[in-house]
Amino acid sequence: MKNILYILIIITTLKAKSQVLSYDFYSFKLNNMYNVNPAYTGKEEGLNIILSAQTQNKGVSYANKNYMFGMHSKISKKQALGTRIISDTRGAFQVLKVDLSYAYFAKITDDMKFTLGLSAGLLKNSLLINRIDNFQSLDLSDPTLTKSYYNTNQFTAGAGFLYNYKGLDVSFSMPHIIVTNQPLNSYLNASVFYTIKAGEEFKITPWLCYQNMPVTKNVGSLFLKGMYKDIIWLQAGYQTNRTFCAMMGVNIENLSIGYGYKSSNSDFKTVTTALHEITLSFKITETPPILKRLFLPKM
Repeated sequence: MKNILYILIIITTLKAKSQVLSYDFYSFKLNNMYNVNPAYTGKEEGLNIILSAQTQNKGVSYANKNYMFGMHSKISKKQALGTRIISDTRGAFQVLKVDLSYAYFAKITDDMKFTLGLSAGLLKNSLLINRIDNFQSLDLSDPTLTKSYYNTNQFTAGAGFLYNYKGLDVSFSMPHIIVTNQPLNSYLNASVFYTIKAGEEFKITPWLCYQNMPVTKNVGSLFLKGMYKDIIWLQAGYQTNRTFCAMMGVNIENLSIGYGYKSSNSDFKTVTTALHEITLSFKITETPPILKRLFLPKM
């Protein structure tokens, strides 16, 4: 009995850490602000399809893995819709999030635009018993292991806005401010981008990001991105949790491929050396006929 209680104490502790660590699936998405802020829904023309995979803790049993699939498109001059599926697995815990996003565009002047974004969907938390070391020794009929505290289905909703003025983008979001039966979630992401043209072929984008993290320390980030002919880009940055990031990518017509590396800090060096991520995105430049029939007004 003592062994079971000890295991359950560890599980409870890991669950709290798992919920906090899962904010990484907002904070380290390559060229994917749509994952952070629903106001990015439909920011680019056409139908945008995104797939990303992230892994951490290489060499550790049931290493942290995160997968995200998303797609979004304008449905009119002032509106856009999107959807996301996120699977985040950390040790014995899995979070599955499925939601829809909506954006409304307000053109203030020819150079200035404000976008409001909303998202809502399902958040499923699961405890995967077979991922616990020596789980065969557990009494699997013990209701403590199967009670709803570890396995829940909850409604979640978020909001954000995006302000654009020429080369300036200001983003603010709370991706899941509401979760059923929980206090308002204080996680927020605020980012400022400024794109500078350096001649005819180069663009330089310095940007700042601040994340308010519940429970753990808040994180500030400074990145610098350089792009050549809108084809090849490189990005490097530093975060206040003592980690460094290096990213690179290439755009081939409507296909974009990116790779990112994030170093570990002293708090996690015993279990991980780095975080790796690959992102693929594909753009269909014309609005799909089915969306036109469903949402665009008939002439």
